Amino acid sequence: MLSFADFLRHKQYVIISIAASYITLVMVAQLSMAAPHIWLTAAAFSIFVNLSYLTETSGHRDPLGMETCIALILISGAVIGLATSPVVLVGTIFAQGIWHLLRRLQNGLPLKSLDTLGCFVADMSYGLVLLVLFLR
Repeated sequence: MLSFADFLRHKQYVIISIAASYITLVMVAQLSMAAPHIWLTAAAFSIFVNLSYLTETSGHRDPLGMETCIALILISGAVIGLATSPVVLVGTIFAQGIWHLLRRLQNGLPLKSLDTLGCFVADMSYGLVLLVLFLR
C-alpha cells in the first residue's frame, strides 16, 4: 500500500501517470476522428516524460549513463516518429513503457506499487490506442 509520504515523494510519477491516463482516455474518445494533432500530442507526451528523466538524473549520476542515453534515444524516437512515420512513435511509446517498468524494478520498487505499474500501464495503454489508430 502506498503511504501518503510515499505519494508525496513520488508525486511527479503519479502526476505523469494520471496525465498519461487522461491523454489515453482522450485518445480513445477521439478514435473516430484521428486527426494529425494526435501524433503531435503523443510525441510531446513522450518527450516530456523522458525530459523529466534527464532533469532527475542531472547532477546525481554520470551524465552519459545508461538512463540518460535511453532517455535521449526515446526522445529521438519521438521526434523521428513525428517527422517520418507514426509507427516509429508507437514503438517509442511501447519502449518507454518497458523502460519505465525495468527502471523501477531495478531501483527496488515492488511490481505492485502504483509508481511501477502506473507508468507502465499508462504507456502500454497509450501505445495500444496509438497502434489501433495507426492500423485503422
